Parts: sequence; C-alpha cells; structure tokens
Amino acid sequence: MEHTQQTIYESFNQHFNALKECRVTDVSKHIMSMLENFPLAEAADRETYARIVYQFAEQHKTDKPLLFAYASLVKAFHEFYLERYETAFPMLVETQKLFEQQNDLNGAATCIGITGSIYRTFGTVDQSLKSMWAAHLQVKSDETFMLFIMASGVTVALIYLDQKHYDEAINLLNEMLRLPQKHFKFYWDVYALHGLGKIYLAQKKPEEALPCLNAAMALAEKHKHPLSVCNSLSELGNYYFTTGDLAKAEEFYKRSLLLREQYKFHSGAITSCIRLGEIYIKQARMDEALQILDRGLNMAVAIKVKAKMFPIHKLISEIYESKNEMIKSLFHYKKFHELHDQVEAEDNARKVKNVKIFFEAEQTKKENEIIKKQKEEIQRKNTELQETIDELTRARIGKKARAITLLIAIILFIFEDTILHFALTVINTENYFISMAVKMSIIFSLAPINKAIEKYLLKKVVKKKKEILMTAVPV
Repeated sequence: MEHTQQTIYESFNQHFNALKECRVTDVSKHIMSMLENFPLAEAADRETYARIVYQFAEQHKTDKPLLFAYASLVKAFHEFYLERYETAFPMLVETQKLFEQQNDLNGAATCIGITGSIYRTFGTVDQSLKSMWAAHLQVKSDETFMLFIMASGVTVALIYLDQKHYDEAINLLNEMLRLPQKHFKFYWDVYALHGLGKIYLAQKKPEEALPCLNAAMALAEKHKHPLSVCNSLSELGNYYFTTGDLAKAEEFYKRSLLLREQYKFHSGAITSCIRLGEIYIKQARMDEALQILDRGLNMAVAIKVKAKMFPIHKLISEIYESKNEMIKSLFHYKKFHELHDQVEAEDNARKVKNVKIFFEAEQTKKENEIIKKQKEEIQRKNTELQETIDELTRARIGKKARAITLLIAIILFIFEDTILHFALTVINTENYFISMAVKMSIIFSLAPINKAIEKYLLKKVVKKKKEILMTAVPV
C-alpha cells in the first residue's frame, strides 16, 4: 500500500470531520488516528493539520477542555517532529498539565513519552528511559495509542542497544513486531528490524542480522515509503561494509544516494557520499573517492551542515596525504579542525541551552505539582468547611424547628380543654379514655410536626442557596 500525501489528507479530513461532532470519549481515537499519519506526511502538511485542529479546539476551549488538550498535543508533536525542542518541551509540560486536570492518564503519558524522547536528544539517558518506560507501561494496554506504544517501545530498545544491553533490546523489539497490524505500523517495524540487524552485527552474528535487514527492505518497498527505503538500503550497505563485502556495500550505498537525491533527503545523501568515499579509500580508488566526497561536501555547504563537512575534510586530507600533495592535505586538515571546533562549540552551547530548557521544564513540573497539592488541600478544606457549615445550618434549623414545635405544643395545651370539651360534646360522652386519646394524639403529633417544620426550613435554605449561585454565575 502506497501512503500518498492525498490518502493521508483524506484520512485527516475524515477524522477531523468526525472530531467536530464526536463524544468526549471518542476524542482520543480521532486525534490518534490523525497523529498516526504524521510520520508519513510531509512537514508542510503536518503544519497545516496541526494548525487546523488547534484553531478548531481553541474555539471550544471552555466547553471542550479535553479536545483542547489533545489539540495542544498535536501542536507540540508537530514541533517535536521539526526538532524544535526548545518550543516543544515547555508545550508538552503544559499539555501534560491539561490532561491531568481532565484525569486523562493516557494523554498525560503520551506527553511524558515524547518528553522522554527529547531527553534522549539532550543526552540525559537515565531521565529518558524513566520517562519513556513510564509512558509505555501506561498506554501499552490501549490500542488507540498504538503509535506511541510503538514509538516508545522502539526508542527504549534503541537506547538499550546504545548501552549494549542487547538481550533487553531484542526482547522489546520482538514484542513491538508482534503488535497488531495497523496502516502506519510498517514505519516502526522497519526501525525495529534495523535495530535487530544492528544488534546481531554488534554480537558478531551476521547470519542473523541479514534476514532482519532484508525483511526491513522488503517491508519498505512493499509500502513504497521513500524514507524507509533509503534508510533500509543504507543499513544493508552498512552490513556489507562491516562484513567486508565492499562491492555489495557500494551497490547499496549508490542506490540509497540516488533515491536520497531524488527525494531531496540532503543529510542522508551526504552520509551516503561519505560511506562511498570510505569504500573507495579502502580500495585505493582515490580519484573516485575525491569526486564523491567533493559531491558530498558541496551538498553539506549548500545546506550549511558543519557536522557533515568536517569528517569529509578529514577524509580528503588523508587522500591528499596518500598522494603526497601536502599543501592540499594541510588545507583540508586545517578546515577539518576549524569546523570540528566550531561544531564542538555549538554543541556545547546547545547543551547549555538544553540544560536550561530541562531545568525550566522540571521547575514548571514541580510548581505544577505544588499547585496541584495546594488545590487538593484547598478543596479538602473547603469540603470540611462546607460540612461544618451544613452541620451548623442543620443544628440551627433543628433548633428553630423545635422552638416552633414547642410554641405549637404550648398553643395546643392552652386550648386543650376547649378542644377536649368540643370533642366530647360532639360525640356526647364523658368517656375518660377518649379524653386520654385526645391528649396522647396531641403529644405524639409533636414529633411529626417538628420533622415537617425542619424539612420545610431546609428546603427554604437550599432554594436560597441555589438562587445565590445562579446570580453569581455569569450568563
């Protein structure tokens, strides 16, 4: 199945139209269905989708707060995909707060998971694992959040791979591959299979690595997804380079380069040029190496990516040194150090900025937690106060009811003789027991009279309170 931008747009429209009229319980389903297309959509289209959803939700911020929370997630997710982490990070913290206010644990966990992925980029691996595992365990039982189950699972496994915890990584990647099929799942299956291939290569098990990488290649081609195809070709090139089959490695790197240039995946295309240059140097094909490295360097200069420039200058310097052209070698060696130092300085500045973002976000989280606890305490105190007021009100009403009942009792006893005389005259008898019955009736009627009066007074208080609340709430 080819995931064209047209089919992605149609899917977005379908779920967006459903979102406008759906019940609160279905909001997450439609938002997640939209987000599932984000890895497959182009950046400009993602921006359009995020803006449309957010603008609609913002109009219903008051009456549909959960929808607004999910729309904020869409907006933050778009920023995350653009790698604008300094914008995405605080947005995710605030969106998590919105979900917590609506008691939506899966929505909050999704924010935590994306934040964990940013932690990984920042280099805070422990915090990344903690966040992503917490998110993964929360959403893993809800298939609605399949995108984030896959994303968090694969990312955690790749962290395990980086840390050489191979068994844990293999188990988790296989678990992700066993998940039910959905239209976007192939995207993460390809990454999972790449991860398994890398692990088996690191473990010196090339016979197990190759089937995984071939399966990833077949899956990417089946779904005709250019980025997945390019990455799969590159991974196969890495496999054959590692195992020493330079001819096959060259073939896959060339195919990857051709596609990356066709689809304007510039950064990946530069990497393909570097890999081909390394092969040609190993094979002593120095002129071809210079040609492909110059091609890669021109692309790197055009998109101003210094991190790709300096390793190319180093390789070119080595080539000229082998050719005994020392002036050219020295020139490129100096450029290598100059750019390397600039990249290092920029990385350090970025790390300082990331630490600041991380610190500010953590402070916001702590402040939110303090505010949440304060609100809970205020709510508890308000409840206790209201219970006390209600008890005092009931006591006051009871006291007033008893006073009225006592007044009625006094009146009845004052007029007892008149009532009794009237009753006996009516029935024309002087029976003692009838006299006693009338007196007992007066006595036993006092309790029901007291309850009736108390109930009436309570109704008046409740009615008055409702009237006060209605006047206090603006229309």
